[in-house]
Amino acid sequence: MSNRLKRTLVSAARGAAMVLGLTTIWMIRGASPAGVAPWAVGFAVLFAAITWYTWWFYGDSPKALALQAKAEAKAIQGLGR
Repeated sequence: MSNRLKRTLVSAARGAAMVLGLTTIWMIRGASPAGVAPWAVGFAVLFAAITWYTWWFYGDSPKALALQAKAEAKAIQGLGR
């Protein structure tokens, strides 16, 4: 399994766990499904965007590769201190 796929699946799993956890907590505290649905959908969209960005960031586009190189250079510079 490629690094890109692993990181994307982990990001998606984290998002799903957060939405499920928040929805469960809200429902236990007495919120109605009609009150929880907009927030749950909003968080699901947010985590879907984060997952898409993760997929893009670890891809092969020139912009993504430039961002990866910049992040690696910054990490190496931080280790050299």
